[in-house]
Amino acid sequence: MRHDRTTRHAKSTAMPDTLPKSVSAEMRSFCRSISEYDPIWIRCRPDRDAVASECFDNVARKVVRAGGSVVSGWAIWTTPGVYFEAEHHGVWRRRTGELVDVSPQPNLPKRILFLPDPEAVYDPLRHRDNVLVAASDDPAAIEFVALGNRRNQIHGAYRAGGNRLALFTLSDQKELGMIETRLKTLSAKLLRCA
Repeated sequence: MRHDRTTRHAKSTAMPDTLPKSVSAEMRSFCRSISEYDPIWIRCRPDRDAVASECFDNVARKVVRAGGSVVSGWAIWTTPGVYFEAEHHGVWRRRTGELVDVSPQPNLPKRILFLPDPEAVYDPLRHRDNVLVAASDDPAAIEFVALGNRRNQIHGAYRAGGNRLALFTLSDQKELGMIETRLKTLSAKLLRCA
């Protein structure tokens, strides 16, 4: 499945999304708003043939080769003081029960924070937007999140599953351009304050 990480989707925003260092009460509350399960740390062991942003295909190949099963849920990311983000994600459950992320991640972390969600089963015909929530009451963080969500909404209108169906209309192109320009400005401001 192709993901649209707010910060990875458009490199121009320059907002670093990072692996949480710990699970704060705010992070736990964010996760609870998505799934009744608790977030867990799982090992990253990307397979050699794994493709970035194709986690569900990567796990399906792993299951064929080694058994086990897919576990659906969300990878949890954050930019401290700016936003929490949940990215629809699939990981491999080994026959022993251990969960492993077999897909490559930016910066090659040794582990990721994963939120299991049996309701978030992958359906190639139904794209799931990332869940993006402000991590503070800073007006710039709130605006950044609102713009990221609007960008996702525009992109979502052109998609079936993970595939874009058509070119953007001129009005949507113009709005996306304005969003990107504003996100750059907000990113610079938020990073200076961090």
